[in-house]
Amino acid sequence: MQRRRLAAELHRLRAASEKTLDEVAAYLECSPAKISRIENNQVAVRIQDARELLDLYGVTDGRREELLQMVREARAKGWWSRYADLLDEGGETLLSLEEEAAAIQIYENSLVTGLLQTPAYARAYFAAWPALPLDVAERRVELCLDRQRALERANPPELTVVLDEAALRRSVGSPAVMREQLARLADASAQPWLTLLVLPFEAGPHQAMGFTFRIFEFTGDDPKVVYTEMLNRRCSLDSAEDVGRYTAAFQQVRARALDPAESRRFIEGLLDAT
Repeated sequence: MQRRRLAAELHRLRAASEKTLDEVAAYLECSPAKISRIENNQVAVRIQDARELLDLYGVTDGRREELLQMVREARAKGWWSRYADLLDEGGETLLSLEEEAAAIQIYENSLVTGLLQTPAYARAYFAAWPALPLDVAERRVELCLDRQRALERANPPELTVVLDEAALRRSVGSPAVMREQLARLADASAQPWLTLLVLPFEAGPHQAMGFTFRIFEFTGDDPKVVYTEMLNRRCSLDSAEDVGRYTAAFQQVRARALDPAESRRFIEGLLDAT
């Protein structure tokens, strides 16, 4: 997230200075493509390059030190660095977004979202991956639980989760595992930071069918980010067009879902029947 903010600020500073990519690249003695990748958050900027860029753009005093501190923080490792062997760049992006977000909107169509999974449910889910060694699966469970610490902060993100009924009815593990998971959801739904909604089968077709995604909102001027997952890759999107499309889809499923009280009763009914 710091890299993202820094990239946007460096792009703004270059535009304000009326320097072209070629002019900046000549000053740093590098290729214009490198400057473009820095401004598009495709690569991290080195501290020395940042100093030279700020010299070129005439940034001084407190603002200069503030931006250099952003460079240092952007290059620092997150708590998830100890799971580096389990994470690709998309996975690291997800954890960074969860760490920084002020509000998160989630639509899940077949699985309880990882932020609300019990250890037993997560363990049963990873057991379905036949090529995953047991020790790696267990570390993935640990990672899942560490992710949930974002909800234990003094000011946790405002979380709105729409779970398709299929995600609640699909058996993951034994009946005891599902009872524990459903009980966790029922209990969590009473938390002030969580709005948990169930989208019943009777809601019919909608534009988010077949997809699962998250929308992250931040304080200040940071734009929203959409994060989607597929079987073999993850993708973050921040263009106004993409965010608008996913926001409209989320608003549609939210409008068709049961309200919070009805959703809790629905989950408790499943719990009684399990």
